[in-house]
Amino acid sequence: MKDKDALLLSRIAEGIRAYRGISRKSGIRFLSSLISENAGNVIAAKGEDGAVISIDGKKLVFAADGIIEEMVDEDPEWAGYCSVLVNVNDILAMRGRPIAAVDIISATDGRILSKIVSGMEEACSKFGVDMVGGHLHPDSTHNDISVAMIGEVARGGPLLSTTAKPGEAVVAICDCSGRFTPGLPYSWDSTSMKSRREIMELTDTVLSALRHLSSGKDISNPGLLGTLAMLLESSGVGATVDIGKIPIPKGVDLLQWLKAYQGFGFVGTVPDSKLDRMRAELEGSGLSSAVMGRVRRSRQFKIRTGSSERVLFDLSSEKITGLF
Repeated sequence: MKDKDALLLSRIAEGIRAYRGISRKSGIRFLSSLISENAGNVIAAKGEDGAVISIDGKKLVFAADGIIEEMVDEDPEWAGYCSVLVNVNDILAMRGRPIAAVDIISATDGRILSKIVSGMEEACSKFGVDMVGGHLHPDSTHNDISVAMIGEVARGGPLLSTTAKPGEAVVAICDCSGRFTPGLPYSWDSTSMKSRREIMELTDTVLSALRHLSSGKDISNPGLLGTLAMLLESSGVGATVDIGKIPIPKGVDLLQWLKAYQGFGFVGTVPDSKLDRMRAELEGSGLSSAVMGRVRRSRQFKIRTGSSERVLFDLSSEKITGLF
């Protein structure tokens, strides 16, 4: 049994470490000199899903994201939808409520452009976001989408990536009711089949649950473990995660799930004293949550199952984003 567990951990570690969704994050370090945290109205920026800015007593979250070219080529309508979704999740992860967005689109022809816009319209309607402007490159040599979005931080302040503390529980909040997008094996869709009312209820639930976390991020392109590694790097800590305690949809391959961009998933840390309150907020929502590990003072990020354990990333010497 121990050999079987060790083989599983090796498969996961090798698959995660080789995954492009994580390796691509290393390029962020080249942008670090551009990120300003010295201005008086900037509350947080480096290492966060969005920048938190204070204006006239209000705390705003400003986020931006782009969709990789191959995804736009494979399914331009879904890419348009996701260009809004990824920014919504970035803002929600910081306990913000999305308000409005602008876009930049490059399209090789009118058919592609029409599909991109159709996907954006659906997502804006579902998530209650106004698309208020943008820029178009028509007749381009390639297809590309980028979106920037602004939201307002909920009462109680923003949730950051830099505030995980040793001893806290590592938690995941996942929507396991969904499906992988045809042709895109790491794109988990759990929102397109839901109504706007259902989405708004889930949004309210997540914002309430995140009040009890001390740090958090949305599960984005690096997948669940890769996103957690970014959070640990930002906070200067490590963790041990039990693979068997991670919420996973029935019938889905574990490694594929761990690499997936979850359509509505979050990872973070919680003091033990607030775990029951977090669970109570999520009760009856249809979202799955679990304590899957502990934050450690050592900067090693370990995964374990049964009696076997393995270092996934040694963050004292390895870098995910290189920002810290």
